[in-house]
Amino acid sequence: MRRLWSISLRVLAVHNNYSSRVPSGENLAVRDETSWLRAAGVDVKTHEAHNDAVVAGGATARLRQAAESVWSVSAQRRLADDVERFRPDVVHVHNLFPLLTGSVPWAALRRDLPVVWTVHNRRARCVNGTNFRVGEPCDLCKPGWRVPGVRHACYGGSSLASALVSVSSSLYAGIARRRVTTIAISEAVKTWLVTEAGFTPERVQVKYNGVPAPTVEGEPPGTSRRFVFAGLLGAHKGVGLLLDAWARADLPADVELHVAGDGVLGPDVAAAAQRDPRITWHGHVRPEGVHALMAGARAVVVPSRWEEPFGRVAAEALAQGRPVITTGSGGLAEIVDDTCGWVTGTRPEALAAALVTAAGNDEDVARKGKEAARRHDEMFSPAATTRALLDVYTSLTGRPQ
Repeated sequence: MRRLWSISLRVLAVHNNYSSRVPSGENLAVRDETSWLRAAGVDVKTHEAHNDAVVAGGATARLRQAAESVWSVSAQRRLADDVERFRPDVVHVHNLFPLLTGSVPWAALRRDLPVVWTVHNRRARCVNGTNFRVGEPCDLCKPGWRVPGVRHACYGGSSLASALVSVSSSLYAGIARRRVTTIAISEAVKTWLVTEAGFTPERVQVKYNGVPAPTVEGEPPGTSRRFVFAGLLGAHKGVGLLLDAWARADLPADVELHVAGDGVLGPDVAAAAQRDPRITWHGHVRPEGVHALMAGARAVVVPSRWEEPFGRVAAEALAQGRPVITTGSGGLAEIVDDTCGWVTGTRPEALAAALVTAAGNDEDVARKGKEAARRHDEMFSPAATTRALLDVYTSLTGRPQ
């Protein structure tokens, strides 16, 4: 990214990385954001933990971690050491659980450092962070009442882990409501934080996640006959809804559906591909492979059934100049509108109708593809989102850009 700013600023970026066994949009967002800040001239030091370390460490590591899952003294000490060495102007935290906990930002607050927290999920109220359980939206947990999440073992399939993370995330949310500048990654997340999680509107700002510009050139969307789904094959991501809609849609024989991803609904996708030769299941695909699939897509389908905090796949499709067919759940309604795609809601009949419309109108697909690229550049590009983040930092530090 070409440097567009001149700013003298030190930022300590804090993130508990999710397991590498499961693709994580949060990990990608943090990595990209850090890289773009450095390109903009900001001195960024990362302070990270990795869930892979606990898995690799076996039973002993898991037992040790359980003892510190509510308030980690050792993680607090490590953060304090980094603060003393690096002397940051801002501490920016992302995911804190289960290895870092609220003790880490507290170590910065005790030193009167401004702390910024990007809210990537709904863990401030829901231990699993999704408000989605057993294939349906779930709102059983409330502020101050997290027992259902423990009873149903919503975090990692363990009641004990769910209890520990529930207490830990509740403690941190209490601190954040009073002392932390909170960044929501969509207006939908801000609304949820204010109406459901007890945050005041004044303490919550909105900054969309950025996604990089494409590195793969593809054919114009109006000439392709390929629809693409990319994501975790779970009920909340809507792959079952897509398969239902595909079976209902009266589509030409030359139209294809390519599914990239893995998960518990993989057998359903495999069975659908066996019944319908137009469906291809690629299994787990690395990010560069997903981008290559998108670059050859007519449209990208994002049929999420849960309230997406943001919707990275949709923003990546816009970056590739691809129109998006989506349910519009959560933040997806802010990424995609009628100028760059089709917003259908979660009824399979409506999704099927959008597939038919997109398959049959080359001119409309090409026009929406052009608007998709323009929308990415204006709202979700590295330049736009880094500028917005620097605005947050400078409002806290008084350092002009």
